[in-house]
Amino acid sequence: MRKLLAVMLLLPACAPRAAAGQDPVPADSSVAGLVPAGHGQLSQDAITLVLRSGSVEIRFTPLDERVTRLLSNDNWQSIQNLVSANAARLDSAAARHSIRAPGLAMVSFFGIRNDARFDPQLLTISSRSRLLRPAAVLPLSASFSAQQLEVGTQAMGLFLFDEDLPVMEPFTLEYLDATNSDWERRLSRFDRERGRILSRTGGERGGQ
Repeated sequence: MRKLLAVMLLLPACAPRAAAGQDPVPADSSVAGLVPAGHGQLSQDAITLVLRSGSVEIRFTPLDERVTRLLSNDNWQSIQNLVSANAARLDSAAARHSIRAPGLAMVSFFGIRNDARFDPQLLTISSRSRLLRPAAVLPLSASFSAQQLEVGTQAMGLFLFDEDLPVMEPFTLEYLDATNSDWERRLSRFDRERGRILSRTGGERGGQ
């Protein structure tokens, strides 16, 4: 199962490490949209969708290498460390739900009013007439399981989906009556960043 997770996200233990002050060494890959890590300039906010519903604000960040490799090296490493630290839990959840190639996202719920309640299973992704729901949710904070927040507090978790997230095409994030379709507008920016990285690295695509 760890091999399956490595396909989704390149864990630091499996990645070639560069010496201090050097760029990571890229490797050839046939995976569409995958570029060498460590050369991006985007912030995490660039790949994060935000929506508000009732008394909660939701921040959704796809942890898919096709977009996380576009982030600055600090942001990329932070995400890699998070996934590495939770690798055993992710492997177990994927095996329990018989997911061969899971999609993964980091999701935070913020209380914007007291006694804010949330239900992680109500968060869905729609793309090309498909509706994706989380197959499993791994809490990253103690407050997540209570599913209730006070104003100014947050609960964070890792969401596993039973297939890759559609990060290379438009999709809509939905929670109750709230929607966010801003991903489509960002695709051109992602394409430009991929082009810049490939130009800098001589057109060599990244992989394990």
